[in-house]
Amino acid sequence: MDIAEVLKLADELLFTHTGEHLDHLQETILKGTLQGQKYAKIASENNLSEGHVRDTASELWQALSHVLGEDVNKLNARNILEKIIISNSGSIGDFVSGNKVSICSTQKRSPKSSPLSKPTENNTYLDIDTAPEITGFYGRTDELNTLKTWLVQDCPRIITLVGIIGVGKTTLAIKLIEQIQTQFEYIVYRSLRYCPTIDDFLTDLLQSFISPIIPGTLDRKVNVLLKFLRKHRCLIIIDDLQMLFQQGQFAGQYQAEFEEYYLLFKQIAELPHASSLLLITNEQLEDAIVTRHKFIYSLKLVGLGESAKQILRDKELSDEQMWDTLIEKYQSHPLWLEMTATMIQELFAGKVTEFLAYPSLILSNAITSQLSRLWIRLSESEKQVMNYLAKQEDAVTLSQILQEISHPPTELLKAIQSLKRRCLLEDTSNFVAANHRENHQSALLKINPIFKYYLSSLPLLPT
Repeated sequence: MDIAEVLKLADELLFTHTGEHLDHLQETILKGTLQGQKYAKIASENNLSEGHVRDTASELWQALSHVLGEDVNKLNARNILEKIIISNSGSIGDFVSGNKVSICSTQKRSPKSSPLSKPTENNTYLDIDTAPEITGFYGRTDELNTLKTWLVQDCPRIITLVGIIGVGKTTLAIKLIEQIQTQFEYIVYRSLRYCPTIDDFLTDLLQSFISPIIPGTLDRKVNVLLKFLRKHRCLIIIDDLQMLFQQGQFAGQYQAEFEEYYLLFKQIAELPHASSLLLITNEQLEDAIVTRHKFIYSLKLVGLGESAKQILRDKELSDEQMWDTLIEKYQSHPLWLEMTATMIQELFAGKVTEFLAYPSLILSNAITSQLSRLWIRLSESEKQVMNYLAKQEDAVTLSQILQEISHPPTELLKAIQSLKRRCLLEDTSNFVAANHRENHQSALLKINPIFKYYLSSLPLLPT
């Protein structure tokens, strides 16, 4: 028996099915098995633990079993692979043992068949069936162009798409897929809404576009994913990232059980490849801002501006001359405007003028529910800052906040930074005369107006 020929056969079997060649340890284990060595000896000769060798061997036998359609293990691997070579008259180029696998070392692996995949004109593999359906898309031309330019020309390894809840981050990301899918071999969408463990997340991801044969250990799953990202141009969209962050703490801090996600994103940012992760979140990643990694980009999404009129048009509201006022009151926030327009339809027969006749801002139950979910995520010092700002008529300076809130300055500075990362504070500027000779620009802080009204309308301000 020619061991080199058997190793070549096993390598091409795995490559055709998974797109991955035998790695060094897998080849060492197979070679040792063909020579009758025990796992303990293979481990000793390679300065590895016997347990690690056993785990890797188990994954290898499982992968070969799936490819060949019969059980492969340490005891029968040699006989099974020898029979394949003999049945093919010594040729590895053809596989005729009754399996539906063709062996060709130069063949590019095609994506596995999946009920989630959608065919596209350029054969891009799409797994986006769990993404929400777009029922309306308004404006966002500049944002789309920015994201396209980044993905096509700059090839950042991670992009964070940040914005307050309901501002249209997911809708923008899904719309983006239509315009850039020819630039990628694989595009996959996943949501972290139900907080999967990193192990479950990677298993699902790898099964989606690599292989149903998944390594048993977390580090090997990460390694397989990183290898794939280097070999293929992929766009992986990960939604609802904020679900991994701690509640009642500053923004962007991972819960202890989800720290491995941080390590995964860090590796993806640091290792060279042409793939991209698009992370959608209500809270900016703390690490991405602090390190300012050259391969991590960030786009903050705000209101729609003039494009928001199309929402009111679709809702068939009247009094178009008052639309600008309505849009300004609700900050051209698409979801808040849509919810408010529904209220105007139901209570005011679609008449914007009658709705605006009420002097105070009206928040629907749906908007109030959203804001309540945001509020409970804040730390105590953030709540103190928000309560203080909600009582102010105008924007205030940073020094005013530090002087007037009875709290350690360091903690207040962290709270303000965190609130900005949650998109709950707005920066403005003010020119102050100094000695009547020159002007200096000072930063002013202002609470999100909708959130301000939400807090002011409560019977007692939360603490």
